[in-house]
Amino acid sequence: MAILHELLEIYADHGPAQFSLPDVLKVPPISTPGNVIEIAACFGGPEPLREAVQQLQTLLSAA
Repeated sequence: MAILHELLEIYADHGPAQFSLPDVLKVPPISTPGNVIEIAACFGGPEPLREAVQQLQTLLSAA
């Protein structure tokens, strides 16, 4: 998913402090597909979005 790829780019550039939901979804390029509600809908709602971001964070911290 493009959103997770963009989150990965932000993580690489700025570190884990930038993973604050929903704030990180409000800045370009992540906000390009739509607002926070529209982005969450791409994941099936807010909870699946949180789970996907949390899983990404877990994988990054394990690497």
